[in-house]
Formats: sequence, structure tokens, C-alpha cells
Amino acid sequence: MKKIHFSNVDFSSQTGPNTFGHRLASELGIRGYEIVRHTDDYDIFLCFIEPASMPVKGKKFILRLDGIWFKPDQFETHNRNIKWAYDNSSCVVWQSGFDKGMTERWWGERKGKVIGNGISLNQVEVSSDILKIKESFNKIFVCAASWHRQKRLKENIKLFKKISNKDDALFVLGKNPDYIDNSKNIFYPGQLSHSQCLQLYKVSDWFIHLAWLDHCPNVVIEAMSQDCAIICTDSGGTKEIVRDNGIIIKEKKKYNFELADYDNPYDIEIPDLKLDNIEIDKSYIDIKNVADKYEEIFRWD
Repeated sequence: MKKIHFSNVDFSSQTGPNTFGHRLASELGIRGYEIVRHTDDYDIFLCFIEPASMPVKGKKFILRLDGIWFKPDQFETHNRNIKWAYDNSSCVVWQSGFDKGMTERWWGERKGKVIGNGISLNQVEVSSDILKIKESFNKIFVCAASWHRQKRLKENIKLFKKISNKDDALFVLGKNPDYIDNSKNIFYPGQLSHSQCLQLYKVSDWFIHLAWLDHCPNVVIEAMSQDCAIICTDSGGTKEIVRDNGIIIKEKKKYNFELADYDNPYDIEIPDLKLDNIEIDKSYIDIKNVADKYEEIFRWD
């Protein structure tokens, strides 16, 4: 049996990295791996973003990298521990090709592999309350984030208003929305449980995620797992998740891994879109397939 310590992961948290960490640990546990504390003996030190404790010398040290801070005034200070982990780990797992390109642009090449996040593909059972929502509207759109300007909530809402009709609805999930529209068919239920989010994705037609330079958003993976098609832009790593499972809007300005204020995103043109029915191919986000790829990394010399 292999023993793994997940460093810098809070299995009780609902944030993106912690949620994925819990899903991966659960799948590895099913496969016979033992998840242990940093004070226990372990074979693998799997670090998310930066280490919460020092890895034991001689043990395999794998860095699972979300991305790096790239605001000019944060680049040196906020990345210090991440850079140390990048330089000293046995190998790196990037959650997107975008993140690999960014880190190699600034810190050089490392042995590693791009492995996107994953989720169980089990279909959720939808409550009667959420089924009533489905019955109340023609099409349901949804978006979700811990909102700040990088996530482009304002643009999400502009797109919804451009492509929807009066019988459609948009649900804005997540805390601290930074743009409020009081239209009667736009709703702000706040931060819901994962179960409630998945149920709402299950009855939704489209998930809108126009965020600028996002890495590998779990909300997009969660929506796809429930057969909800995605509308995103071609910046960052989101398009790598979406592939043919939605509509990818081209940004007006190309980003070349320069340092930038990601909370001051480029302007985008809100296009007219043809919303055809899309059959979702979600096999590559199955947590079982993702765990297979992590096991390959565990076996590397």
C-alpha cells in the first residue's frame, strides 16, 4: 500500500483546489492508497500549490500547480514558496497547458505533465424545488465563481441578455458578486452547497464562464459532469476543459504570458451566438481517468 500526504489541502473546504484534492484523495483511497498526515511516514508528498510543511528528504515530492501569481506587484512576493516548490520537487503536475506555458515562460522547463482536474460522473438526483425551477423557464443559464473582476460577471450577464429571451433565466451562484442586474429573470442565490450546484447544473442548458485567464475552473468541470454545455473564451486554460462541449469565444487581444493585472481584464466583444444542442463528451474529466494519470506520475523514477 502506498501512503500519500496531501500538503496544503483542506478536505473540508469548498474552494477549487481543495475540492479537487478531496475528489482525488477519495478515488485514490478506493484504490488502496492511504492518505496520511505530514507527521506520518509516507511514500509520496503531493503538494498543492505550495507546501504547508517541509517534505521529507528522499520521499517523492510532486507539485500539483494551479498557476502562479502574475500581477507585477505580486510576482516576486506571492510566488516565493511556489517557486521553491517548482525548483525542488521531483516533478510537476500542471492543471492546464496554459499554466505549463506560464511557469515555463518565467521559471524554465521542468519534468512534469499536464493533468486536468476531474470529478465523479455520477448524475445527481434533482430535488423537487429545483425541478420546479426547470419547469418555470424555457432555457436556464448559470454561472458560478467566488466573484472578482477577473471572472467577468458583468460580461456574463451582458451575454445572457443578448442571447436569451424573456422566458429564460440566469442564476448567478457564488459569494460576493461584483455586478448586480435587477432584471426579473436574473437571480442571485449566493453560495450553495456542491450538491445544490450540481442539481442546478443538471437542469441548466448553458453555463457561462467568460473569465479572463482562468486556470482549470472546477465549476466548469462540475457543470459538464451534469451534461451542461459551456460558453467560455479562448483565454487561459478553460478552453482546454471545454473542447467541443460548448462555444469558445475568441478574445480580441492575444495574451502572451506577460505580467498583467488579471483583475483588469481585456474588453471582449459580446457576440450573437447560435445555441445548438450539444452532446457532452465528458470521459476525460472522469476522476477515475484523472487518477490513472496521477498513478502514472507516482511510478515515475
